[in-house]
Amino acid sequence: MYLARHSVRNHIRYSIRETYQDGEVLRSRELLSLGEAPQQFILYSGGTSFAIDDRVTSGLRRAGVEPDPFVLEELFFPFLDPRIRARIESFADRRQHRRWRPLSPRQREQIITQTHEFDRRRAHFLRFGQTDQRRLNSCAVLYRPFSGKSRDELEQYFLAQEQVLRPGEFKRYIYAIFDLQRFFTESYAQTMPEALDEDRMDEFFLCRLCRLDSDQTFWAGMERSERMPEYLLRYLIMYFDYAFPAHDGFQDYLRGFMDSRRRFAPPRSTGRVTLAAAATVFGISRAELTDLGRKELKKLFRKKARELHPDQGGDHERFIALAEAYQDMLRTKAGKP
Repeated sequence: MYLARHSVRNHIRYSIRETYQDGEVLRSRELLSLGEAPQQFILYSGGTSFAIDDRVTSGLRRAGVEPDPFVLEELFFPFLDPRIRARIESFADRRQHRRWRPLSPRQREQIITQTHEFDRRRAHFLRFGQTDQRRLNSCAVLYRPFSGKSRDELEQYFLAQEQVLRPGEFKRYIYAIFDLQRFFTESYAQTMPEALDEDRMDEFFLCRLCRLDSDQTFWAGMERSERMPEYLLRYLIMYFDYAFPAHDGFQDYLRGFMDSRRRFAPPRSTGRVTLAAAATVFGISRAELTDLGRKELKKLFRKKARELHPDQGGDHERFIALAEAYQDMLRTKAGKP
């Protein structure tokens, strides 16, 4: 079982889902909706003691699952009273470290073979904060937890892990996980991406994003519509809505990252965005939108994204509509400067 979060009309809702085997692929299904406030299902009995409401266990049993109480505690841990969570968090960390076991060479090889490179790159950056990932496959122990997880469970896992990223880290994260450095020969490409040609990087990023979107192996077992999943749309937003941090020395940046504490939305089913709808989203006329070149469109997208970003008080649905309109309009302007 795992905890999933998804946006419904500008509200974050939570649910408990599970991964299950369906022939040769792993799929996911929803077991129980927790609404907008999972903390309502936590019962306190004094000190650091707590229990999960019987409504949860009863609901899971009706779904055909016999819940493990320890797993339930882990799922609800993020919603504990902050003071209680702080008091027991260090003990939870110690239990995690005691479960660590070294890997044999054969186990390491199996893990690398059975995990997707994009998942490994995400896990590597979230652990080390490095854009230089030349030793990516030497960290197989990081990827062991991915075994037996459906694509939806993995995406929910990374969605939760990415909450620790600061806005100044977003673009470095995207640069690393999409392996954009491979397209540049500059000696500083692996450590100073902010110094590279931005227009070329934009093209390479969009190419890699579309390639991942069409990767059937990556999305195996997950229901897809014609639209790009919101699980990927967030990376489009991260890339174009944020800039690289001011470069005051890569070591200072890395040290700051490592000092910070490191600790889920079905695909939309709408069709392609029409020119009229896109013009409305961007706040300009259809003629003006038609005349825009790629660079002008990118500039307008960044401006509107800052206005509509939920972190700035913007509307979530309008923000997603903007990202989708941008994606479609960019396709129509291939070859246009």
